[in-house]
Amino acid sequence: MWDKDTYQLKKLEENDFPFVKELLWKVFRKKISVTKLKHKYDATYPGLEQVSTIAYHGKTPIAFYGAILQQFKKNNETIILAQACDSSTLEKYQGKGLHFELAKLSYELMSKQNVSCVYAFMNENSYRSTKKLGWKEHNHMLRFHFETPTFPAAKALNKLNYNDLYGLFFKKEASNQALKALNPKHNDTFQQVFTKTFVSYKNSFKNHYYIEEENCVFWVKIEGVMHVGLSYAPSNVALQKALIKIKRKAVFLGISEILFQVDSKASLARQLATITAPKKSWYVGYLPFKRPMDLKDFIFTYSDLDTF
Repeated sequence: MWDKDTYQLKKLEENDFPFVKELLWKVFRKKISVTKLKHKYDATYPGLEQVSTIAYHGKTPIAFYGAILQQFKKNNETIILAQACDSSTLEKYQGKGLHFELAKLSYELMSKQNVSCVYAFMNENSYRSTKKLGWKEHNHMLRFHFETPTFPAAKALNKLNYNDLYGLFFKKEASNQALKALNPKHNDTFQQVFTKTFVSYKNSFKNHYYIEEENCVFWVKIEGVMHVGLSYAPSNVALQKALIKIKRKAVFLGISEILFQVDSKASLARQLATITAPKKSWYVGYLPFKRPMDLKDFIFTYSDLDTF
């Protein structure tokens, strides 16, 4: 039962980040530095203010509702979406309406800044909680797995936090041709704007690399496995040839798997399906604010995910 006189809810501020770090560790056993949290929730990247919220019981942090702001573009229209993430409540305080009330406070902050909608890549738990808040349902993402016959040395490097080593083998800067390929004219769908500012934002808390093979371009992060985000392939044949070359590098580097997470409506999904069968991944849910919205006009990528 919600008791507004017992708990204090507020917009996330600079001095709250150490408590967010504490909450994420206690609830999920997730280790992340205060510096990386500040980079991740930097709302100045799209030029707005903070929309995440936190709850206290006295001086004790007890719940957090995280949201990052993203720019999506279609033709000449640019809109802001918020992606909900890192929602966490201490076990002792679950079932008291904190998640619901923090979410509503965040939605008020979003609406005041003309955010078009909030969305999330959802598991079963987040799906149940969003239904109570009136969220709508969209599509499943699709995942494509490509295993490589190698000793999984990359997993050991990831545990030792040595992922920076991949900078010796892959490029951190994209060629102009690669940037152009990853930024097609969005004439019929909204997609997240991929700019050097966006890449700098992502690199502030994770390392990412560009792979260019056979006129294909892949933007990846490597943490045990190779996670493939925004990508471009001019044809099915080019994609198949590029994957053969990437697999060879993966074998050499001890990367045991290459993982794509792709919007089912994306052309890349159709291209990958000619090579291997997809599996269902996260469900995408959303809640529109100021205007009616249908995500049928949106294409999401793995690199939209907050942890990518």
